[in-house]
Amino acid sequence: MRRLNQSFLAMCICPCFLMASVANASVVEKAQQWLNKYSDGGDTFSLTLTKNKIKFKGCKQKQYQLAFTQKIAPMLNVEAIVHYNKGLLDYGVLSQRVKSHEFEVVSWWDKGDYRLGLSHKVRPRHEMSIPVADTIRLPTSTSAGLYVEVPFNEDKHLLTVGAIRESWESAGASLQLPWRSSRDNQLKVEYAITF
Repeated sequence: MRRLNQSFLAMCICPCFLMASVANASVVEKAQQWLNKYSDGGDTFSLTLTKNKIKFKGCKQKQYQLAFTQKIAPMLNVEAIVHYNKGLLDYGVLSQRVKSHEFEVVSWWDKGDYRLGLSHKVRPRHEMSIPVADTIRLPTSTSAGLYVEVPFNEDKHLLTVGAIRESWESAGASLQLPWRSSRDNQLKVEYAITF
C-alpha cells in the first residue's frame, strides 16, 4: 500500500514540476531527496527530466519529458512519464504554433540481455494555432505499444524496436471530422549512442 501511495503522490507532483517556468536538474534532485524521506529503504525509484531543443530559421521546437521510475520487482520496472511539446513554424502569414501534452505509463521487464516494454499513452491536449483562425484542438490520441530494447557494447549503444497502435476519437476535436475514430499501426526503430 505504501508503494501505491508513493507512486500516486509522484503522479500528482510530476505535472507540477513539468509546468514550472524554470525546470532544471536541481529542482528534480530536491524532489527526489524529498520523496526519499517518505519511501522505504528498499524502494528504488528515479526521477528524471529531459529537455530537447532545436532551433533554426523559421523553426523552434522544445520537448520536455519528466519520468518517474519505480522498481516493483528485481526484473520489473514501471515508468510514469509526462510529455510536454511545443513548436513554432514562422513563415509570415503561414506561421503556426503547436502544443501537446502526453501522459504515458510503461512497464519494463528486464531479461538481462534485453528489455521488453508495454506502454499506454494518452494525448488529450494537442492544439494548433494559426493567425487566420482560432486555436484548433486536434482529436484525442491514445496508443498502445510493445517495445524491445537490446543494448550493445557495454550499454553505450541501444537498439529499440517498437510496434505501436495509435487511435483517435473525433469527439474532442474542435472541427467536425468525417470520421468518428481512426487507427494507425506503426513500426519504430531507434538506435542511440551514449557519448
